[in-house]
Amino acid sequence: MFLALLTVVPQHLSAQATYESQDTDSPESWEELWQELLTDEDSDEDDQNDTYERLFHLVSNPLNLNTATREELEQLPFLSELQVMDILEYRQRYGPVRSLRELKMVQSLDHKQIQLLPFFLYVESGEGEGVRERNESSNPSSLNPHSELTLSGRVPFYDRHGDRDGYLGYKYRHSIRYEYSKGDKLRIGILGSQDSGEPFFANSNKWGYDNYSYYVMVGKMGILNKAIVGKYRLSAGMGLVLGSSFSLGKLYSLQTMGRQPTTLRPNSSRSLSDYFRGAAVTLGFLQKVQQGDAPLAVTVFGSYRNIDATLSDEGTVTTIVTNGYHRTVSEMNRKDNTHLTAFGGRIAYTNQGWRAGLNAVTTHSDRELRPSTALYHRHSPSGNNFFNASLDYNYTRPHLTIGGETAINQSGGLATVNKIGWQPSGNIGIMALWRFYSYRYSGLYSHSFGDNTTAQNESGLFIGTTWRPIRRMTVMAYADYAYFPWAKYLVSQSSRAYDFMLQTEYRLKRWKLSARGRVRLRERDDEDKTALTANNEYRGRLFATYSIGKKWSTRTQLDVSRTYYLKASHGWMMSELLTFQDKSWLMCATAAFFHTDDYSSRIFLYERQLAHEFHLPSYYGEGIRLAATMRKDFGKRLRLTARIGYTNYFDRATIGTGLQQTYGSHTTDLDLQLRYRLF
Repeated sequence: MFLALLTVVPQHLSAQATYESQDTDSPESWEELWQELLTDEDSDEDDQNDTYERLFHLVSNPLNLNTATREELEQLPFLSELQVMDILEYRQRYGPVRSLRELKMVQSLDHKQIQLLPFFLYVESGEGEGVRERNESSNPSSLNPHSELTLSGRVPFYDRHGDRDGYLGYKYRHSIRYEYSKGDKLRIGILGSQDSGEPFFANSNKWGYDNYSYYVMVGKMGILNKAIVGKYRLSAGMGLVLGSSFSLGKLYSLQTMGRQPTTLRPNSSRSLSDYFRGAAVTLGFLQKVQQGDAPLAVTVFGSYRNIDATLSDEGTVTTIVTNGYHRTVSEMNRKDNTHLTAFGGRIAYTNQGWRAGLNAVTTHSDRELRPSTALYHRHSPSGNNFFNASLDYNYTRPHLTIGGETAINQSGGLATVNKIGWQPSGNIGIMALWRFYSYRYSGLYSHSFGDNTTAQNESGLFIGTTWRPIRRMTVMAYADYAYFPWAKYLVSQSSRAYDFMLQTEYRLKRWKLSARGRVRLRERDDEDKTALTANNEYRGRLFATYSIGKKWSTRTQLDVSRTYYLKASHGWMMSELLTFQDKSWLMCATAAFFHTDDYSSRIFLYERQLAHEFHLPSYYGEGIRLAATMRKDFGKRLRLTARIGYTNYFDRATIGTGLQQTYGSHTTDLDLQLRYRLF
């Protein structure tokens, strides 16, 4: 009923009035703005790492707003299809954009996206003048080819049980990264990373680091759109065959009207899940359309990669492991013990506002996948050979977008997801998304919209809206219903789930006030596993951000949680963030006090991280969290960042269990990073 009332409210404000006099020159970073689009409790950290790396590259290699093609603008994961088309239409109708402030005139863009876009776009004004307007926080030399070396390390000032007896390596974590890039025309990179406790130049890591990622990418050469050799990622359609971005949460999906970017990109993150190793190429055919993209695009790829797996006594795979830890003998025995060979491709045709694509991937495992005999594993991927194929479509017109994907696997399992988005004015947008994923459908690389993000054993309906009832105010709300016909983990029979969220944000010139509430009603086996009982979760967040000029900002935040499964659990956290930033300095400090009854009511807290690093920790029990980050630029080439974090628990004598148990109730970590731009 609430959503129905929103759709009939009179819309009397124009887009220009909506954004009039709003200040976009706040000290907030793109990382903080991006994090506000996500729901911490159900967004996958591996996918956040991958998306963060994509955004980091785009910040270093921004797009020229006056020459960017549709395909290039679609690389920005926080834009919907309609917003991309509206930007292109505005540019076509009014000619070259002279200032990024003109983005306020694109009615479908909201305030959050207008704040984000200057980090990823620039404007070159004046014919032959070469005058560029871009966000000051972006590196001014990033418009040119650059070569950069990054060294990162973490020093823990405490010991865990495994550091003294159990882990194969020392307790320090470090990585090295080098990349040469010239936008998307050429990228060459290598990354070596080492987790705490893993051997370095020892044991099975005779080549040094435990994990390496490497790639060479070329593009924009005749019919060659893009080609990658090395490790890469590929997403297409709505994610039923190839995809990951829907794991970022439902609030993000509402913001983008359910769009998942179709991308072929290097694997430049530390994440070990869902990447390919080999070669991939995208070719463009037929005459260029008005936006500069090829109407017919053909992508083919081949991959041979190692994966970690838990093996049975018969040598079959019971579980594919993606956490990447190789600290103990048993973890090292799982490393690279199984191999996947994959081939596939995509054919897509684009004509003005509509697009259709055909996707297929076949995979062979040298070891048979044979999951456990648990009821919820009965329809998990099993065997040696796997095949998935799908047809996706998208139709975009002013105020309207329709899209979807339908897929089938080798056993005949069917999955389909379809959406419709309607934006009658710049002040309101409505999205509905329906999905049906048979419990017989599964895919090794499929991640689509849903309560579990795995496209299997789920059907449901999502309805959401983004509404600006008055100037400076934005309201986002959604309701989602899901039905699971087969057993799930900790649920031995068919079950249902309901998910509701309401978020509002109000902006003044220096203030930003926001409130968010979420209710998740799910079912779970009771203690005797004879019936289902309530497994409910209630979360709320209030925060206020105040900007002092263009250099200082402060953010006060209150998080509360209540969960109920057999008994109630409550939690809360009060946190404060202070930030200072100018052209050469960045300093920020975080202080938080948390109190929860147990782990189920844990609270998530975003903190400013080092470049290329992303982690979203959660806290439970009673204690304090303190963190401080300082970054200094020495000229245009050298940047040094230091970050120290301190956590003290008041309700325990040790932290963690097993090999991760620390000897004491507090921990202190120091992170250091050196970034040197060679040219």
